[in-house]
Amino acid sequence: MNPGADESLQMIKLNRRIAALKPSATMAAETRATELKAAGVDVISLAAGEPDFDTPERIKDAARRALAEGRTKYTPVAGMRELKDAIRLKLKRDNGLDYDVTEIMASAGGKQAEANIIAALFDEGDEVIIPTPAWVSFVAMVNLSGASATLVDCPEDAGFSLDPDRLRRAITRRTRGIILNSPSNPTGAVYSASQLGELAKILLDAGLWVLSDDVYEHIVYDGAAPHIFQIEPRLKAKGFALNSLSKAYAMTGWRIGFAAGPKEVIAAAARLQGQNSGNPNSITQIAAIEALTGPQGETRAMMEEFRRRRQLVVERVRKIPGFSLPNVPGGAFYVFPNISGLIGMNLDGREISDGNSFADLLLDAAHVAIVGGNDFGAPHHVRLSYATSIENLNSAFDRIESVIARLKR
Repeated sequence: MNPGADESLQMIKLNRRIAALKPSATMAAETRATELKAAGVDVISLAAGEPDFDTPERIKDAARRALAEGRTKYTPVAGMRELKDAIRLKLKRDNGLDYDVTEIMASAGGKQAEANIIAALFDEGDEVIIPTPAWVSFVAMVNLSGASATLVDCPEDAGFSLDPDRLRRAITRRTRGIILNSPSNPTGAVYSASQLGELAKILLDAGLWVLSDDVYEHIVYDGAAPHIFQIEPRLKAKGFALNSLSKAYAMTGWRIGFAAGPKEVIAAAARLQGQNSGNPNSITQIAAIEALTGPQGETRAMMEEFRRRRQLVVERVRKIPGFSLPNVPGGAFYVFPNISGLIGMNLDGREISDGNSFADLLLDAAHVAIVGGNDFGAPHHVRLSYATSIENLNSAFDRIESVIARLKR
């Protein structure tokens, strides 16, 4: 007699790191919302980290031309030379950073570039500092490399920014690197030049690898986001600029990102990429060249629309009983309110114990999808994306307020 499905699963021995891997909280929330929509439920999603704008036509036209020309073959694993030159141009133009072509690697999304760099750099026994709240995949990537994530809390009353003293205390003899993300997912916090300068001194003295996740760099509301390698150029020798075209050019599904850093590590990460995926999509690479080298007006227009939405969302969040939002996000397209005022309340006997339980309740009771803060390292918070229309945002907040009004102690 064949064993049942549960018994069969128990007989399978997975790699211990894969077995310990949790699904991405952001993707899980969006997947559940998508499943409900497919079943005919009217769901408004504030869960996705995805611009609702279409990819600019000039970029799609470049892809169409490439298809017509038959440019559908393998390329070099780390990306075609023309794309690397476009990335170098972008880094010089936007960040004031100079890189050689041997210091550039293109990947199937910023996430893959970052994962490959982390896997190439860190090993068993190493520690990597991650300021929290942090994007849910940072810890998973570090753990998969065999290293350990050292989570350093960045309190709400400090603007969710890493305090230099906390950084000093977190560094041990085993610490080999840090991941910085500005503007931040999930908080929208943006480090100032003076803040980065203070951190840079400590990181330089400690000799740590610095991974700068710059994915939201163009979605900022109070001037350009400074880059830590501009503030302290000496850090660049042990640093990586990690980025993606997903947010700035509304190219999430195209899957293209890149890493720039010391050529020895880039070469090692490219060898890994050669074994686990190969080159990024050839047509996407050509589209990316157009995105990076062509007119940049669409990105600025998109950012201004996000600014309008941010104002609406901040106003509406601050009116909801039980929500607290002392910090206005300086970048990205998320708000990260504290819902401590709702903890212990319930709806029809269903109690709110943390951000995740509130997100689950909201999806079921109001058909609004958000992401609980637990996996970001902030269990009394929730993340709401305003990468959707003003109409959808107003409807979503009307539904949220309706649920809040029904809560009881």
